[in-house]
Amino acid sequence: MFRCPICGGKLLHQNRTFVCANHHTFDQAKEGYVNLSRKQKKDQGDNKQMVRARTAFLEKGYYDFLRQYLMSAVSDLSLNTVLDAGCGQGYYTGAIGSCVKTMAAVDLSKYAVAYASRHDPHTSYAVASIFALPFYDGTFDGVLSTFVPPAPEEIHRVLKPGGYWIMTEPGPRHCLELKQLLYETVIENPSPANQRDGYLLIRQECIRQREHVEDLMNLLDMTPYRYKSPKAGIERVRQQKESDVTFEFMVSIWKKI
Repeated sequence: MFRCPICGGKLLHQNRTFVCANHHTFDQAKEGYVNLSRKQKKDQGDNKQMVRARTAFLEKGYYDFLRQYLMSAVSDLSLNTVLDAGCGQGYYTGAIGSCVKTMAAVDLSKYAVAYASRHDPHTSYAVASIFALPFYDGTFDGVLSTFVPPAPEEIHRVLKPGGYWIMTEPGPRHCLELKQLLYETVIENPSPANQRDGYLLIRQECIRQREHVEDLMNLLDMTPYRYKSPKAGIERVRQQKESDVTFEFMVSIWKKI
């Protein structure tokens, strides 16, 4: 289902190589994914430390309630062909792929995609930008965007007419207790958009759960806060070690019109 990121031609899979009619070739990695990023020689997206931290954190099941919610949403919408745009290491991808006919996923981080592809051989994984998706127009019934910047125009392009975009963003009080340790003044996350050109908002729901987190540094290391917080705040998290934390998500379901 991939198209060439250079000329836009159809990519054919031949002996662990993807090649188009213009002879642009892309080798399949040993883990199973293919790198279709336009900047293949530059590391982009999450680094190794962030991927390891996120994996360790997610495997504790703290976000399982969100994964179950997304699986139910995909099932309720009867989606058959789904793209996870910004899949990370595939925590949501593999679960959702088990209830759809065809699953594809992209992320800029080759470290995250390698991990995902190694643990989920049933999904077609690629390293690529969500703003330059290596797929033809109207390919998917549904697209997931989970904790990634919105790319409404590109997602609109690859959705079939009447297709659905399921977007998950941090809620206003997401990780409130962690932020209280990091900063003197805590600012709530902004509310999500309720209007987008080319889409009809079908549903927008806030879901939350409070969990006792025993590994606050893993939670911090997988977030952007790790790289833009004061040293004193990071040290407070390190000393605290564990805490109850509010996990709050805003899930918006948009229909392509």
